Amino acid sequence: MLLLAAVREELGDLDGEVVGIGPVTAAARAAAILERKRPDTVILLGTAGAYPGGPPVMSVIVGRNYGWSYGVAAMGLGYVPRPPAPVPGDEALLALLPALPRHEVLTTGAVTTDLTLARRLSDGFSVEHLEAFGVAIACQHAGVPFVAVLGISNLVGPDAHAQWLTNRDPAQAAARDAVRHLLSSP
Repeated sequence: MLLLAAVREELGDLDGEVVGIGPVTAAARAAAILERKRPDTVILLGTAGAYPGGPPVMSVIVGRNYGWSYGVAAMGLGYVPRPPAPVPGDEALLALLPALPRHEVLTTGAVTTDLTLARRLSDGFSVEHLEAFGVAIACQHAGVPFVAVLGISNLVGPDAHAQWLTNRDPAQAAARDAVRHLLSSP
């Protein structure tokens, strides 16, 4: 089992690899790590924001599906001829995390700070995370089972960054704690 995270701080005391910040960087680095390490499974750890009606701040979730959205398309300012289909989380990995609520995770190109955009993006999604789709698609292409375990550090919207700064450390720790038992399993 390989743990991945956007930044080293999210891994804390756990062994793992860093994929970087943002969907493109995360996808490229994840693909390179998968090629080099050839893991049997991947879990992405991190912090995430909750869309309106999503999970509460300081909860930990596991992603059921991972989607991608271009904010300009959601606002009606552009269109995507063939948007990528959501990538499902691996059912066997999901079954190993029965205590965690399952949520639909959306990746965007930037942290969403506009409430109107947040409401549009949340149609079918309850969590926003900048790297999940990039890592999910890299794992899908490599045939490696994948899920993301995310500590909810903030609400998506104008106060997201301030909330994230306040809550990131305990949210990161909670996500790590949620997967520790898997690391000691045979």
